[in-house]
Amino acid sequence: MTFNISTSALARASNRKRALARLVLFAMLGVSLLGGVAYAATPVAKPAVPAALKPTYVAIVDVQRILQASKAAKSARDQLEAQRSKFQSEISSEEADLREAEKKLIKLREEAKADAYAEEEQKLQKRFLTVERHVQSRRKALDQAFTDSMNTVRTGLVDIVSQVAKEKGFSLVVVKQQVIWNADAVDITDEVLMRLDKALPQISVKVLADEMIQDDGRHLLKPRLNQGP
Repeated sequence: MTFNISTSALARASNRKRALARLVLFAMLGVSLLGGVAYAATPVAKPAVPAALKPTYVAIVDVQRILQASKAAKSARDQLEAQRSKFQSEISSEEADLREAEKKLIKLREEAKADAYAEEEQKLQKRFLTVERHVQSRRKALDQAFTDSMNTVRTGLVDIVSQVAKEKGFSLVVVKQQVIWNADAVDITDEVLMRLDKALPQISVKVLADEMIQDDGRHLLKPRLNQGP
């Protein structure tokens, strides 16, 4: 009898465990299902759809032509050529003086005046170096003045191109030299050139002799560029 009670009790206990296990499993499934429902209910962010791109209208401008044909560029070149001629005249005069000094030096050597010859030779060598430095500094002055003047023209050119492009609805302007082919309708060079000549008819290029760098007794010219009215 005791054995039967124990067996019955064990059977009931086993049933309770199985029932409890089913409840736990059901609860777990419920949580999983709820989680699945919650996850499914979460809205998924859709990728933003880009707005329709506006068409790009391209214009062409011949920069080299403008830098050659514009009134401002021509005025700069004319002034620089006049300054170059002036420098060349000054250098020719200095070279003539050096030739005369060299003749005197040769005469001293022929007269066997060793002390006087050595002294004059040293002076002449210094003069040669001075003239050479003058030539180099004047060449650099002209080169710098040319660069500055062309930069001034380019700045005005960019401003005019921007104005024309905005007025005509162009969103991109490229240099003609970088284009294989283009229709005449997109070439705005003539319009830009006309407006640039009106806005910047000339520039004043000056290489001033009174602005000098003094180096060991020798004067080197320093360029300066002023933009005219």
